[in-house]
Amino acid sequence: MAVKSDEFRRWWADHNVRERTHGIKRYHHPLVGDLTINYESVAVLGDPEQTLCLYTAEPGSPSENALRLLANWTGTPSTADRDADLPTS
Repeated sequence: MAVKSDEFRRWWADHNVRERTHGIKRYHHPLVGDLTINYESVAVLGDPEQTLCLYTAEPGSPSENALRLLANWTGTPSTADRDADLPTS
């Protein structure tokens, strides 16, 4: 493209690529619908080829409820479910 387009050549030379380390992702799951998930990518010290990606939903949000529903369908208890099973005394 750079050979045939002056505009593309200028654009490509000026492009400013930034690494996205945090933000919001939106998904549509066929069973629970739309999800809005926050993400944070963290470099692992000592191993530049590793990245830890954290995904969270706002507490009490429809997305959190949808993720809990999906966790229950897989048979994996959520932390709240496990804590509810602990003795109180």
